[in-house]
Amino acid sequence: MDTPSHAEGNMAYLLKMLLGISLSLALCLPIKANDDTSAETLTTGNLPTITMAFYEDPSDNLYFRWGELIYTEAFARLGYQFRYQVVPPIRASMMADTGKVDGEPARVFAYGLKYKNLIRVEEPILESKLTAYAINPNIQLTDWGSLLNHPYRIEYYRGIFYIEQKLEGLVPADRLTTSSSPINSFRRMQRDRIDIYIDTEAIGKNVLQHAEFQHSKIHPVGELEELISFGYLHKRHKALAVKLSATLKQMKQEGLFERYKQQAHTEIDQSIAHEQ
Repeated sequence: MDTPSHAEGNMAYLLKMLLGISLSLALCLPIKANDDTSAETLTTGNLPTITMAFYEDPSDNLYFRWGELIYTEAFARLGYQFRYQVVPPIRASMMADTGKVDGEPARVFAYGLKYKNLIRVEEPILESKLTAYAINPNIQLTDWGSLLNHPYRIEYYRGIFYIEQKLEGLVPADRLTTSSSPINSFRRMQRDRIDIYIDTEAIGKNVLQHAEFQHSKIHPVGELEELISFGYLHKRHKALAVKLSATLKQMKQEGLFERYKQQAHTEIDQSIAHEQ
């Protein structure tokens, strides 16, 4: 058998040393995530992901930031990562019903009557008030019936199923419009395009904090109804819906719902103050 020359032996030794150094460096250097990979993905490993369709951005909406905090914790306890996609309300309904996303964060009790592929999470996620806003000081509402026999031009947030139900047959179609933005609805009111805007109390208060509305004459003119909302999951998650309900109930008992609500309030208030 041929034996290697002295030069060949030195070359093999150098190659071996270089390979060892390269391997050591590779083990010491941190792994950098791709641009579209979050730190959370790296730390949570291969946990399954639950994605919900949000029709407001949590970065500037109190309720949806609150919901993001609640669901992130709840699903983490159940062994899931939580994600959301911000889409218009009607698209959110269709995406959830067809299974393109796993569910929606907060809809009314009867929502499943319209969207048959969704399972209601029985523990309520949110309790709020539906409030009417106007400029005209003569407008005062006590309930939905107060809207009858008046020439009010009414607007509400597009895709809110319960408001749509209540106003159908109560207000003529030619005096009823939908909105894609509460801020734009308040602007339309200032320009005398609408008389009344209906939304949840917290969202209305949040919009009125913006600088352009702080000295406006827009004000609440009546609480129409208490609104209780529930999370909904696609029917493929029927078993998970039961577990999620129990988890939400436990979190309420621990005081986490209230703690997250205060956190969301603080973050949104700081965001509005920064804009001004």
